[in-house]
Parts: sequence; C-alpha cells; structure tokens
Amino acid sequence: MKELIFYEFAATAPFHLFAYVPFFSHLRFSKKRLAALLLLSEAAYLGMLFLLMKAGIPYAQAKLVSVPLFAGLMFRSVKMEPGKIAFLYIFTMDYIMMIRGISSFLTQTWLLPSSGFFSWQEGVVNLGLFFVTFPFMMWYLLRTARMVFEMDVPRVWRVAWILPLFTSLIVLFYTYFPGGQVDLIFLFSRTALMGCMFLIYFFIIRFMDHFREQAAALEHIRQLERLTMVQADQYALIQSHFEEMRRVRHDLRQHLNVIQTCIANGNISELNSYVEAYRTSIPQDAIRPFTRNYAVDAVLHFYASKAMTNGIDMVISFQIDAKLPIPEPEFCVLLGNLLENALENCSPKNGKRFIHVNARKKGSSMLYLTVDNSCGQQPVMEGERFCSGKHEGFGIGTESVRMIAERYHGEARFEWKDGVFYASVMVNP
Repeated sequence: MKELIFYEFAATAPFHLFAYVPFFSHLRFSKKRLAALLLLSEAAYLGMLFLLMKAGIPYAQAKLVSVPLFAGLMFRSVKMEPGKIAFLYIFTMDYIMMIRGISSFLTQTWLLPSSGFFSWQEGVVNLGLFFVTFPFMMWYLLRTARMVFEMDVPRVWRVAWILPLFTSLIVLFYTYFPGGQVDLIFLFSRTALMGCMFLIYFFIIRFMDHFREQAAALEHIRQLERLTMVQADQYALIQSHFEEMRRVRHDLRQHLNVIQTCIANGNISELNSYVEAYRTSIPQDAIRPFTRNYAVDAVLHFYASKAMTNGIDMVISFQIDAKLPIPEPEFCVLLGNLLENALENCSPKNGKRFIHVNARKKGSSMLYLTVDNSCGQQPVMEGERFCSGKHEGFGIGTESVRMIAERYHGEARFEWKDGVFYASVMVNP
C-alpha cells in the first residue's frame, strides 16, 4: 500500500503544479495560498484513495476520485472562462496519461519486470520522465495558453474543450486496464493520444486566430466607413465655412461705406459703436487645425464635436508631421477606435468628465499616441484585460488597436487607475 501511495503521489503532484503555471497571473488568491491548497488537496486525495481501497474498492476505480477533486480546485482557483480552463486542463490530464503509460511500459518490459505494477520504482521512473519532458511540454503549454488567453470568443470556448475531452476518453477507455498487459499497442495508444492533442490544439488555435483576425478586419472596415463619413461631414463643414466667409467678404464693401461715411462726418462715437457691432457679428474660425494632416484633423474634429455635445472637456495636443509614419487609413482607424472607446466609457471623476488626447513623434519613425479619459468606475476585467461593455468577451475595437500596433512593431496598453482609463499605443515601423 505504501508503494502505491508513493507511486500515486509521483504521478499526480508534479503534474498538477505544472497545470497551474500558465494561470499564475489569473489566480483568485496568492501563490502561497495556492501551494498550501495543492498540498492539502494532494493529502486529501491520497487519504481518500487509501480509505476507498481499504473498503474494498479496486484501485482503478478508487483513483478516479482525483478527477473531480483536482479539477474542482482549479476551477475555483483560476479567474477565467471555464471553457478556457477546461481546454488547458485536459492537456495536462493527457500529459499524465502519456507519462503513466510510458513509465509502466519501461518498468514492466525493460527496467524492472519483477517490481510489479505501481511500485515505488515505477513512481521514480514516472518522476524521471516528467523532468525529462518538462521543458518542451511547458514551452508548448505556455505558448498555447498565451494564444488561448488572447482569443476572446466566449461562445466558441464554451464547446471547444469537448473535442479534446472525447478524444481523451476514447483512448482512456481502450487502454485503461491496470494490472493487465502493457505492450507496444498500449504504449502506442498512450503516446498517440498526446500526438492527437498536439494536432487538435494546433488546429483549434489556428481556427480561433483566424476568427480573431476576421473580427478585427470587420472592425477595420467599419472604422474605414466611419472615417469616410467623418471626412464627408468635415468637408461639408468646411464648405459651409467658406460660404460664410464669401458672404462676409461680400458684405464688407457695405460696411466700409458706412465706416467711410462716419469718418467723413467726424462721428467717432457712432463709428465706435458700429465697428464693435460688426466685430461681434464676424463668425469665429470654427475649423481650428489640430494637425497638418487633413484626415487626422477630420477624425479629431468629429469626436471633439461629439465630446462638446455631451459636455465632455476634450484637450488635444498633437506634435506630428503631415506625413504619418504608418499609412493614413491605419492611423485614423487606430485613433478613431481609441476616441470612440473614450467617449463611450467617459464617466465623471470628482464630478468632471474629460478626455486628453496626445500624440508625438520620436526620431524618424517612432510614434506615441495616448488617449486618457475619466472613468469613475473600474471596467470589468478578466485577468489583465478589460471586457467589452457591448458584448461578451473583450472589445473588438481594442483588439483592432492591438493588431495595428503589432503590425507596425509596436504595442498597445490599456489600464485603469484612480478613476482614469489610460490607453497608450506605440508604433515603430
């Protein structure tokens, strides 16, 4: 019994620690508390296994109690969509099955055939195989987890874990005969399971990535359509302004006649009154340029007008050239997404609503863009990312911003702190 308990400890403890590594930044509590809970759950599992076997329940059935125990702890400890947790946890379960199968085959057919099944020697072999395969498996798991965390398709994640689960159950059903013959077919089935998992995870991730790019492309098209509308509105405003200036110039001759008459008659007081009335009637220059780029100005004026309508104080500071370091439509889409998010999520901080927009160029090509807005209540977060207020998952607009930044060797960051939402983008084409 002691040998079997040691074997089971060697076949579960390191793997369940391995399963938590990708989730370290998504834990509901500290790593120290997680370590204590893992030790307690391991002790509880081994104690339950011992009692069940003492009660006459076969080892093969008794050890299945580990599945709900360890899975329940993971779902309770990690703050993330259950589908994503299940998707990655099944990979760890398959890893355990593969190592158990290989260690049983090596021990029973080559190293120590007389030691029997589930001996301490087999437990040592199990640990050895874990440490040998750990670097590659951890690299693959972290790489897969990073892509899983970035793909925000809740409806798909609710069911994406079912395919790897059923594949695992089929292999387990045909190879789960503890104490039976461990031959090459058994070894092939267990190792082929891991190969299937690699392929399944690869194709599902590729599908998700394609889905994410498609959603970002649709958002890109939507922003380009918005940009066209913005530029049309700006053009109409400029035309209206020009027409007003033509009318003012046309009327100027009449005003000059009145002024000349007042001067000729020496009526200075009436002249002063007339000039003051004329000065206040002249329309202000409504088309104040923010930049030397017409398209960027159109976007800024469009959202500045919306901010003014909604009583939001928008401060704009742009220190960029007329020629942008990235294509003009891309920059306008990026800027439009940031300003649209800022307007939609602008809420009072200390009774005031504001948006601060800054852009500056550094060196020959590096460009920094920040859009900060008051946001009294912290947005809903999942891990280190902010969820959309319009639909499940993360915002498509922010995803489009990230993709544009990455396309031009930069990055996008979003952060909420002390009642202000900070969005910053750096591109370096």
